[in-house]
Amino acid sequence: MRALQILLRHRVTSWRRNPSWGTGTVAGQLVLLGLLLVLLFPLGLLSYVLGDVLREVVPTADPLALINEGMLYLVPVLLVSRFLLQSPPSERVALYVTLPIPTTGLLNGQTLLSLLSLHSLFAMVLVVPVWAAEIVTAWTPLGAAAWLLIALLSTVVLASHGANLLHLLLGRRPWGVAGALAGVTLAFVADAVLGPDLFRGLSRVVFGRPGIGLVAAVGVVGATHAALLRVMRERLEVDRRTVSRIGEPSRWGTPVYRWIEQALPAGPLVALELRQVVRTRRLRGATATILGLMVFFYGWAGVQLVMEGTVESNVLMNVVLWGIGGPFFATGYAIYGISAGHIDGLFARPTSLSHIATSKLALLWAGLVPATLLLPTLFPWVPLRYAMLLGGCAFYWWGVMVPSTVYLGPRFRTPVDMSASHFSMNPSGSMRGLVLVPPLLVLLAAPILAATTSAWWIVGGSLCAIGLVGLGLVAWWRGPFARQLDRHKHGMLEGFRENEPI
Repeated sequence: MRALQILLRHRVTSWRRNPSWGTGTVAGQLVLLGLLLVLLFPLGLLSYVLGDVLREVVPTADPLALINEGMLYLVPVLLVSRFLLQSPPSERVALYVTLPIPTTGLLNGQTLLSLLSLHSLFAMVLVVPVWAAEIVTAWTPLGAAAWLLIALLSTVVLASHGANLLHLLLGRRPWGVAGALAGVTLAFVADAVLGPDLFRGLSRVVFGRPGIGLVAAVGVVGATHAALLRVMRERLEVDRRTVSRIGEPSRWGTPVYRWIEQALPAGPLVALELRQVVRTRRLRGATATILGLMVFFYGWAGVQLVMEGTVESNVLMNVVLWGIGGPFFATGYAIYGISAGHIDGLFARPTSLSHIATSKLALLWAGLVPATLLLPTLFPWVPLRYAMLLGGCAFYWWGVMVPSTVYLGPRFRTPVDMSASHFSMNPSGSMRGLVLVPPLLVLLAAPILAATTSAWWIVGGSLCAIGLVGLGLVAWWRGPFARQLDRHKHGMLEGFRENEPI
């Protein structure tokens, strides 16, 4: 209990310091709570009237049986949502190991804290209303209580533990776990489409017979919890053994970093930022994921050209966004948060602010190089008007998106958590991130505007001209970047300290 109290107190302290929740303002927190309730109310209402809807849609079927058959499908849905949007419980656990508390209690506290999230509230809004409307009135009090306990164990605890276990296992054996997940997914799809629908039958047994279902739910959750604790303990031991070797360069990385330091403008700073990206789990994994998306959409466009001789507008839009600027989405919005760990020392040294901004520009431009080199391979196979639009979008990425992100970057005041999973979202800390939406909307609107008006050459040429002008301005005039960084550096440093993960 002591470990849980310490972790919970630190979590509340971090929450109160977070400026995105309105530091010291009760009104701001009440407004956010009200918005959350407004968003969840329709969902809870739909869950409450689910039985009536089923009676109208399928009058010959038993609505309670249909509900029991579908309840187990909520588990993979909620597990995937937690896996994609929630940070794993292993972040910064090693910082607490030096305290006089048992390691088992520390790990149990981390797993319990992961249940205190909006994902759990979302699951309860889905489960509790349908239980109050259908189960309570149809079953005995003991059976209804057992049904609710099974539902909460499955949708809240099992989904949370399963997502955290996937996070840790993917970090240890990514290919094996990914293959196992693909196999399980194919088995579920085949069972639903071709097979005897065993998953629905299992759901009917678990929720239709509360005694058997409760025993099964407790057993599965207990086994998952034990496996999660074991993997977390192993991960903690690995982190403690390797923490002293985090900064050691690899065999292949040393000559690459040396070349960057000597060849690129502000080379030492670019190499420093690149090392930080490589060391960060979230950025490293996000970069690999988006590179995979980039290859996928380029391949999709190529297959469509071979099969149909043309490229549809939706595929073209994906090429514009993910194909050209894919790696930008991995590091662009967190370009200053990457250096949160060493930003104090960087500002304390006699380093020009213009050099710091130049290193950010060079790092983001380097992320555009692979797609820019790959883009001309599509030109011989698409109409010239498509090639003009793709080329204009590429110049727009180089001359507008990257400079605007570096210029507005000091407004994003959330540090990148070095240990967070790359599937967990790390918001910028406030609504300031909306200032980058208008330049991105131009890229979204360009293919649509060109397709609806048939002004492919005008749209592509305009984007190309704007991008070239932006590149010219950045090449000869970097004073605004330095002044913007100087204007916001104190607020940026304060935001990094307030939002540092605890």
